[in-house]
Amino acid sequence: MRLKGAILATMPTSYWPLDEVSGALCHDEMNLHGAAVPSAGVKLAAIPFGVSSFPYFDGEIESYLRVTDDPQYSASYANALTVAAWLCPLALDNAHTGGSIDQYTHFLEKSINASTDVEWLMRLYNKTNPHRHARLSFYTFNLGVSSHEQGNGAYMEYGVSANDAVPVDLGKWLFVVGQAEPWISPNDLTKGCIFWKQNVKAARSSGDKYGTYHVHPQHGAGSLRMGGTPPLGYKGSIAHVALWNRLLSSAEITAIWSGGLTELRGTPMYHSYV
Repeated sequence: MRLKGAILATMPTSYWPLDEVSGALCHDEMNLHGAAVPSAGVKLAAIPFGVSSFPYFDGEIESYLRVTDDPQYSASYANALTVAAWLCPLALDNAHTGGSIDQYTHFLEKSINASTDVEWLMRLYNKTNPHRHARLSFYTFNLGVSSHEQGNGAYMEYGVSANDAVPVDLGKWLFVVGQAEPWISPNDLTKGCIFWKQNVKAARSSGDKYGTYHVHPQHGAGSLRMGGTPPLGYKGSIAHVALWNRLLSSAEITAIWSGGLTELRGTPMYHSYV
């Protein structure tokens, strides 16, 4: 099954293929909310993925796609959430980052801004950090200013995570999935975040549980953003972003992964399109 068909078969809440070649809006296959393209900063149809091309985000100028707020994009809407995307980094040490020790960017996020009412996000850490090297992660947080500094999260890091066999490389597409399990209480240590990379599920830990940081995911007024959420600037491409108000099964994740691999076989090597 092709990638788009595999995603649509799961009935997502919203699905943005991001395969437009021009225009001011990237359409939502589920017709809920399109992703607004800014007048400058995002180049559509730039990076190959199989027979299609996908937008390029320039982290140096804080470029991103914006989707208007909707309660259905929050973990609290149905007390469960899955977010999936393919990303192709074109910088492993981004210049516009957050973090006091280990620097990172947010390439997918729902928030007012990078430090206010951050509900959930996906992060890519810089490769030359002191501790977290090219780590990919998914977090949920409490609402509020600077509440993003403590959130529960799951991650995969090549060379650190025992089951992560794929490094983050320039110009290589990666499939990532973040899941927020049903919330029970602020002290519960059984449920939390789940993260998948290349169809491999991250090992569970105390840090991914809601109760470790007393997190209660709730709906905020922030937009959903793809790319370099200001002032954090991801540089690279993103494709096939989808969101569900439930937990996808491992079989459904595998089907999306397999569809993507089929299309990636036709993708040129990195050096042919930089």
